Amino acid sequence: MDKLEILEDKIKSYGKLCIAYSGGVDSSFLVHVAYKVLGNNALAVMVDSPVLARRDKDNAVEILEKLGVPYEIVEENPFESEEFSENNRMRCYFCKKNNYTLIQETAQKHGIMYIADGQNADDVQSDHRPGIKAGHEMGVVSPLIDCGFTKEDIRRYSKQLDVVTWDKPANACLSSRIPYGTSITAERLSTVEIAEESLRKRGMEGCRVRWHDEIARIEATPEYLVRILNTKEIIEEIKALGFKYVTLDLEGFRSGSMN
Repeated sequence: MDKLEILEDKIKSYGKLCIAYSGGVDSSFLVHVAYKVLGNNALAVMVDSPVLARRDKDNAVEILEKLGVPYEIVEENPFESEEFSENNRMRCYFCKKNNYTLIQETAQKHGIMYIADGQNADDVQSDHRPGIKAGHEMGVVSPLIDCGFTKEDIRRYSKQLDVVTWDKPANACLSSRIPYGTSITAERLSTVEIAEESLRKRGMEGCRVRWHDEIARIEATPEYLVRILNTKEIIEEIKALGFKYVTLDLEGFRSGSMN
């Protein structure tokens, strides 16, 4: 059987499914397939909090609206968790645990037993994924892992199914821009969000602005490095946010570089 057929059978076996949705490549693909298989028995639930950039939220909702899948947005305040604010290496675990609790409550309200995440087979190979541990403890299922979907598979099938996120750059929540051991505040999250917007509005997707007190460190893919160097307005806009220095990381963008 084709991998997609295997995934469809897996999803069908749940009967009803609640998908933890972020608007990224993986969860968008999973929502698309689940809705195709289960129709209105598929429910996408997105957790909205200060760690989610406003543009990312708006784009994620737009995808759901166009697809027509039932969805709910639940609000979360991560700063209620001291473990999250302290920003140790298990930060993602505590955040995901809170998120899955909210999603679980929403699923139960709709009579849905199963909650699925968008983890893929590549994620299992990662050296630091505390969020996966939280999912396991909460009984969250991972059909993309179970059916052997890699990130490359997901992008390929997403393109085949006209899922608009098929070529979307990798992303992570805004808290990943703050070094472990440095407290996370709403102001710092907002600062890096605005700094990254100065790049995104110029068409430079997939860049990161890492917060290092007085220093903003930009990570970008190679094709953007020269453009950033030659666009002084970017430096001016980021400095205006309170940074004394703006640096360009010569290693470029690396997912999980602060792990």
